[in-house]
Amino acid sequence: MDIELIELFPNSIKLILSDITLAFANAIRRISLADVPSLIIEDVYVLRNTSPLFDEFIAHRLGLIPLKYDIDALELNFRDECDCGGIGCNLCTVTLTLSKVTDGQTSAVVYSGDLVSSTEGVEPIKASIPIVKLGPNQALELECMAQLGVGKEHSKWQPVAAMGYQEFPNPKINKEKCTNCLVCVDTCYTGVFQKVGDSVQVANPLSCTLCNFCIDQCEPGAISIQKESSKVIFSFETTGGMEPPTILKKAGNILLTKIDEFKKTLETTLSEKEKD
Repeated sequence: MDIELIELFPNSIKLILSDITLAFANAIRRISLADVPSLIIEDVYVLRNTSPLFDEFIAHRLGLIPLKYDIDALELNFRDECDCGGIGCNLCTVTLTLSKVTDGQTSAVVYSGDLVSSTEGVEPIKASIPIVKLGPNQALELECMAQLGVGKEHSKWQPVAAMGYQEFPNPKINKEKCTNCLVCVDTCYTGVFQKVGDSVQVANPLSCTLCNFCIDQCEPGAISIQKESSKVIFSFETTGGMEPPTILKKAGNILLTKIDEFKKTLETTLSEKEKD
């Protein structure tokens, strides 16, 4: 398998995977969504709440705030696998506290930046995420417990917000049938085709989404789009907690672990069958 990096940003990545099957690409996608662990607020203990929102609404909003962390440096256990028996300790739980009180004259918005973490390196991805607006003489004091989880337990633990792949497109223009009417340039919303001089050329083939709208609008046979099934454009956006390469590495390691477990289970089953 070959990997060609196209784009890399703090919260997104786009790459080309060659010599693979669509099933393999889908396995990476599903594992990234369902099995790669992330750190999210799970339990909220409300000490005082005189805001306009009920405790449950605030707890729900806190659970949707992505947390920034280094999963390898943190070395947290899953709570149900921790020696504390799931009660919650510093080996499986990160505590965040919040305390904000207004006086009788002013109002204030409680933001994610008001959360104070007990663990260095763990904090909301942005300090400007609003939680609730407090009116005069109102207060919000609470304690949050963040823990590791996976997306198959609850979608809030998914480390990626959008993830997908497609077969590698290969759009071509038949110069003999193309009349240079520029319809494809106007109809392609991703800018695959551009006018160069007096003719139309394929300018951005990687932007093609395989919608075939240009084929339907142009003269028959003027445009063809072939798909390479052994070559895949893979892209996704994270929630901000982990960097894209880290998520891919974790997904790959989990996939290898699952393959080893399947191999061992299969060998055990076959050996037992031979004994019978």
